[in-house]
Amino acid sequence: MAMQYQAALQELHKVAYDMSKRRTRTEELVRVEDSVGRTAAKDILSPESTPPFDTAAANGFAMISSATINASPTNPVYFRVVGTIMPGDKPPRSPPCRGPDGVLQCMEIMVGARFPEATEHMTHMDTCAWVTDVREVSLSEVPKADPQLGSRFIMLTKPVTHNANRRRAGADIGKGDRLIRAGKKIRSSHVLPLASVGIKEVAVGPLLRVGVWSTGREIVRTDVNRAEGTIAFKKTETRYTHDADGPYLMAAFKEYGAEPTFLGLLADDEPAKLEEALRETMATDKFDILVTTGAATPGRSGFVRPVIEKLGGEIHFHEVAMRPGAAAMFASLESNAPNNGLASFFGLPGDPCATAACFRFLIVPYLQFVRGEKLDELFLATLELRVSTRQDSDPNMDAGAPVEASMGNDCGPLCLDCFRHGRLTASEGGRHKVVRMSKDQSPSKTYPFIDANCWIHLPHGQEIVAGAMVPCVSLSACREEEWQ
Repeated sequence: MAMQYQAALQELHKVAYDMSKRRTRTEELVRVEDSVGRTAAKDILSPESTPPFDTAAANGFAMISSATINASPTNPVYFRVVGTIMPGDKPPRSPPCRGPDGVLQCMEIMVGARFPEATEHMTHMDTCAWVTDVREVSLSEVPKADPQLGSRFIMLTKPVTHNANRRRAGADIGKGDRLIRAGKKIRSSHVLPLASVGIKEVAVGPLLRVGVWSTGREIVRTDVNRAEGTIAFKKTETRYTHDADGPYLMAAFKEYGAEPTFLGLLADDEPAKLEEALRETMATDKFDILVTTGAATPGRSGFVRPVIEKLGGEIHFHEVAMRPGAAAMFASLESNAPNNGLASFFGLPGDPCATAACFRFLIVPYLQFVRGEKLDELFLATLELRVSTRQDSDPNMDAGAPVEASMGNDCGPLCLDCFRHGRLTASEGGRHKVVRMSKDQSPSKTYPFIDANCWIHLPHGQEIVAGAMVPCVSLSACREEEWQ
């Protein structure tokens, strides 16, 4: 009897937990720029504060804000510029608020430069007047200015607030702040704060190593000779279908942060070859997950389960109440390698759409469970009718024939969790999302994936009608801009 989809997820979670406890490779250090897409093995804490000192946020003039309170066009305030501070300079001590002649004093400061340091008994410079808010004036315009004390002056005609254009020490990141929590996937945007506090390496979970086989007597692999720039298609009368599942899984595993290896093409009627391949693979302990596509359906050509059972594998489920992908199998295989490792095994159906659905809704959750990540967020969208003309079914019909509303392909039996690819769009600033099923939901068709950008999950037991709110998830790890 087929296992319900939610029960299959629970089984995946249970096995993933056991797998994570038995993994001998718990973490590895990688350069921060190479960590994108990897999962943080533990909380990443900041080793220091940033900025480490008070710095200028703009080019301007460091001064005491209280001296500018009464500045106005009719009552301008004048400052003598007594020095310049550049980024990287050792900050000078703050000069006295006024010079010997009574003229207020300031210092020119460049963006990123440290503010002057205040002495114990001196009011410190606490603000930066933006360069565009001041005007340089001549000595003759400044009342009582002594030319022997300096000849560069600025004039302010409006107050400058406390801490204006000033980055306070630790205002961005504090020492000990958690930058990334354990189990979170590291993105390129995370590199900015990590690098800003001097982090060069981060501890990440090791990549899950995946071995992939394709099966099918009719399948042909494409050989690419990069040196000669040619592609050879080895088609014959018995091998006439290009392998779509193998390349797809290789790309999809990489996209979801795993390390896949293609292990070969196996014929449907040669279970001994799969058995031999599995024995050799399990003896090396090089893989955490093994995947086959095809030969999973019970019947004469479905030899995968008997091979797994012969090898002593534990079958957690075979056949899930889902469509497409009902024949999916999940098992565990004990390694005969020296460290007695454990590998998880997925036997997927061979139809491309079924393979893609099983990967997205069975394998991806398993990857996330093992790595301690949260499952992908589902988005609710309004299921839209697809409006078509009668020409869709009869090309000879008049183009002006009345249109008919159609849900497209059957949403599936109520006893199954059904997954339908479709296209989701958003309007009203992303607040309202609408999804439409792809016209052709045949599990063997790949053309709809060109335009599709999401999977629609139709839970079992729920009758779906047009206008219903249905959960959707992106087809891949990258959500499209149209979702926003």
